[in-house]
Amino acid sequence: MTIAPSTPLLPVRRRLVLHVPGYEPLTAEAQQRRLARTLDRSAATWGLAATTGPGTPAPDGVVRAFPARLSGPGWSTEAEIRILAWDDLIVRDLAVPLPLRIMRGGTALARLLADGTLARYGRAHWRYLLFVALPVALLGGAVLAGLLAGRVLGGWPGLALGVAVALGLVLLADRRAHLGHLFADWSFARDLAAGARPEIAARIARFAEEIAAARRAREVDEVVLTGHSLGMVLLAQALADALANDPDPPRPAPRLVLAGLGSSLLKVALMPQAGRLRAAVGRIATAPGLAWLEYTSRRDLVSFHRADPVAVLGLPGTGPRMERIHPRAMLDEAGWRRVRLSMLRAHRIYVTGNGRRYFYDWGLIACGPGAVGRDPGPERLIGPDGALRRAAHEATA
Repeated sequence: MTIAPSTPLLPVRRRLVLHVPGYEPLTAEAQQRRLARTLDRSAATWGLAATTGPGTPAPDGVVRAFPARLSGPGWSTEAEIRILAWDDLIVRDLAVPLPLRIMRGGTALARLLADGTLARYGRAHWRYLLFVALPVALLGGAVLAGLLAGRVLGGWPGLALGVAVALGLVLLADRRAHLGHLFADWSFARDLAAGARPEIAARIARFAEEIAAARRAREVDEVVLTGHSLGMVLLAQALADALANDPDPPRPAPRLVLAGLGSSLLKVALMPQAGRLRAAVGRIATAPGLAWLEYTSRRDLVSFHRADPVAVLGLPGTGPRMERIHPRAMLDEAGWRRVRLSMLRAHRIYVTGNGRRYFYDWGLIACGPGAVGRDPGPERLIGPDGALRRAAHEATA
């Protein structure tokens, strides 16, 4: 295709975004507020205008949709953002008493050690083992501190003191370092791999329905599926089911993009019981016309940095385009100070917004003018005044 020098390439006008959050007990309304703040930060960073509208929940409460728009001089992109929620399942997990959460999570980790999964994690990305060890270290440190305190005092008073110290530190670790959440996450992941909970399977099936409907949305230019952390596992299985159930939607169909954000695909797929997920990854890897990207960060210990899931699993097909992001390059100084010492903040940077212009920005994945994974990144596409750079949109022709 050839374009006359005076004729700009029209940007993406309308996009449909389906977003599956990670293992956080945030309601769909809270997720909407987070993403709206992210779009506002994107607008401030890039010199754009952002607008978002009220959210509309589906009758079953699983989907919450809201409109969003980013615009600059001479262009605007509208999106309908649909949050595919599963916070009710997470809240149910976290309502389990803390001792039982610790026992279930500890049992799951022990089984992963016994069946060789932890060794496979180490081969895929050794730094991930630091995340695996965190809840064990927190619990072990509390117990050791209790034993030492009891030994110093001795006798029955020492026993009482030791128990009090250990319990106090466990409660402190739960409040400050989310100990119970970490253990619940591991028991959920193992249940997900084994297909042990019908409500998880039902939620994945519901997500697949939304994806199938999105692929038939003729009024949009592009459908973008984003999955954060463990949400990417549910999204991948739902996408594979949608592709299997409806392999050839009516034409013209919108362009389809899958973006993993700090993905936990390998966390589950490397478990021996996760045959269904491995089959789903294989189907995605061979899907024609699908653009698949995986964004990871070395700073993020909760993801498998630079590990191509298709290659690691030894599956046929084409793996995702692996993109490395660096939080210090995308955040302002205040944002970087908050993130650099917090593992959980480092894991949330994919969806919490930028403070600097950078090739990765969730707001511009959702409402940016360039086709995700095909056109130049926003740092090449958008000029200092927020207008499209002439040379960039001629290059995409």
